[in-house]
Amino acid sequence: MTTFHVRHDFHPTLAREALLLLRNAPAMSEQEFLALARAHDFEIGRRRSPAKVFASLRDLGLVYRENRHMPLALTRLGHYLADVALHDTSLLVELIHLRYCWLWTPETGGEGFAWAYQSVAGLLWDEAPTLIDTDRLVAMVMAGAEDRFSVKGASFSSSSVLGILHWLRALSPPCFIANVFHHRPSCAPEALLLTLEALATVSGTPFGAAVRLDASTRRRACRILLIDGEAFDETLGQLEDLGSVMRRVGESGEMVVVLETSLPGLAPQRMFP
Repeated sequence: MTTFHVRHDFHPTLAREALLLLRNAPAMSEQEFLALARAHDFEIGRRRSPAKVFASLRDLGLVYRENRHMPLALTRLGHYLADVALHDTSLLVELIHLRYCWLWTPETGGEGFAWAYQSVAGLLWDEAPTLIDTDRLVAMVMAGAEDRFSVKGASFSSSSVLGILHWLRALSPPCFIANVFHHRPSCAPEALLLTLEALATVSGTPFGAAVRLDASTRRRACRILLIDGEAFDETLGQLEDLGSVMRRVGESGEMVVVLETSLPGLAPQRMFP
């Protein structure tokens, strides 16, 4: 864990363009990549260098380079997200938001920038509706980093907050009205399915066993997806109609069994037989 910074020069448009270009062919060099981007009139082609975009994609596990003499190419997960980018920009944003959230968990640890990302998003969810106070968010993340990781002077700034807000502001339906953060009224069914599967994984629930939808589990899912409780129930109903989950209600309360998974590798997932 070397940094808590979330790059502010990496945002949904640049991510989508980079994924689409790398979907067609690996990048042999930055200049070749930029020339191709300019031929498509992409925003990323107007940059002097795509290095920071590549670095963010690498941090998220979407690209790799075997060595400095080899081209930069998409990982398996990167290919999945590039396919999504081709057809559904809103879902792409949702999935990258989840990728940031799931690269660190209390159960498994992980990347410092992912902890910072979900700390800011979670704090806003906790206090919704709330105005954005960048200085306060920076102070709370730095204090949290010192408390949890014993890191003093964490590498986190207003630029880091901007890097997080790029993704939160791009979510659809939105969680921002003007500069006020609100709980979202819905989310993509795929996002809830991935979240339920990840929660089952980190809780140690074996495949085929039911996850208890108690208040804590519901709250954690809503907090990650930035939705309200009604949105959780409505989207869970959609997943049930699609055959993706099965709900049970018994003496111990409501339970759910995840019957399928999608986008393997994006969030913690159990091994399916």
